[in-house]
Amino acid sequence: MSNSDKQSNKFAWSHYEAIDLKGKGRQETFTIRHLKQGSTGAVSTWPVASVLLDYLVLRNGLARKVPSVDTLNMADNSLQQQESTDPLAANDDNESYNIVELGAGTGYLGIGLALSLNREANLSSKEDGVRFQPKVRVMCTDNDQRTIKNMRFNVMDQPKEGMLSKAVTVQNLAWGTDVGGTKFSNAIGSQFGSRQKNKSEKEEKEEDPLRLVTHLIASDVHYGVTTLDPLSSVISAFKLRNPNVVVIVLLKERSPEVYADVTGLKAEIESKVQSGLGDKECSLDTQTALKDFFVSVRDVIHHDITNMKMVEC
Repeated sequence: MSNSDKQSNKFAWSHYEAIDLKGKGRQETFTIRHLKQGSTGAVSTWPVASVLLDYLVLRNGLARKVPSVDTLNMADNSLQQQESTDPLAANDDNESYNIVELGAGTGYLGIGLALSLNREANLSSKEDGVRFQPKVRVMCTDNDQRTIKNMRFNVMDQPKEGMLSKAVTVQNLAWGTDVGGTKFSNAIGSQFGSRQKNKSEKEEKEEDPLRLVTHLIASDVHYGVTTLDPLSSVISAFKLRNPNVVVIVLLKERSPEVYADVTGLKAEIESKVQSGLGDKECSLDTQTALKDFFVSVRDVIHHDITNMKMVEC
């Protein structure tokens, strides 16, 4: 952090600790720079992002393929151990994840995920003198240029020993059916393609880069009618191009009686996926994989935040 930044009236800083899953030593700390002015997610880190980070790291949310309960109780810490024994939530140390975050704002969630879940791989690489191979790679996306610039700063400004720049990238992504077009697809291939095993060069070139993504995540990115169409469009487009991608979106429902909040989002995603399956260009494999497609919505119980819903598909 430069002296000019410290004295600037344009920025504010918040300090966080990554999650030490194994309890093997000092937790990684990281600092997030916020913009003091603006209307984007770069102005602050929304509390819902912290809840989603806890779910993905402490409750093995990345490993859970389908919801196992109708209600997610984040207020009961005793459930962490119970859920960790669930076969659907078993955190395989050999498993790796390629994650795209929508509406990443400050970059808090992606940075926290990478530092928390890559800690063991980072320590092992230093102890054994081998190349660092992240367990988790994240692409943080947004569509506001000031937000993108600030998020890139946050990624690059972290302590070098955390190896964050090896695991996290930042890209511009406008929500829509084309999922960023060729430029974004190339960025996905660059970030995640090097992890492919047992694939020929020809196969890698022919495969849609979006099929490299294992998870699409987001926190508090839906604000009723203004985001209903673009958000449902980008999520459904991801699923149609990569039926295996796991979508996990945690939202605070603000005014369901006024706005088309979570219920509307669920209906729009399902409708757009079904419509896409009827397209003549949709492959038979995709039609088969998504023939029983539906969006799951769970209530989330938390001590401090009310009216949260988790949308998964």
